[in-house]
Amino acid sequence: MRIAISLVAAAIALSACGMSEQADDGTDQAAPATETTTTTTAPPTTTTQETTTTQQTTEKPASKPSAGTKKVRIVDFTYQPGNITVPVGTTVVWTQLDQSTHTVDFDDGTKSGDMAKGDTYKRTFDKPGKYPYVCFYHPRMTGTVTVTS
Repeated sequence: MRIAISLVAAAIALSACGMSEQADDGTDQAAPATETTTTTTAPPTTTTQETTTTQQTTEKPASKPSAGTKKVRIVDFTYQPGNITVPVGTTVVWTQLDQSTHTVDFDDGTKSGDMAKGDTYKRTFDKPGKYPYVCFYHPRMTGTVTVTS
């Protein structure tokens, strides 16, 4: 019985290897092939959705439009020009050109501090009015900035 089982196993193994058989017409025919089914999975379909983002910005209104710059020179122990009239929002720049130390000290308490030759001092005038000033070291050096609206 063991021999019969061995022969059957051998016959099955040979038929699985694809032995060819002769057809009735004498041509070789291959053993029927085993059918294999292959399943392929397509990649997932993705959809792109275009989104529009609206940014909301909060703009601060400008406090006052700039009215430009006006220059005053400190030379020969004088402010040149000594008295100026400017619109609201103007920045006045004092440039110290003397060898001696000078200051620009306003009656409202605003002070430039000591200015050596080549130093500058800037002040922006945001309110209408008269702004008299003096040099701390040379009280005869005076000037006034008149600010108009």
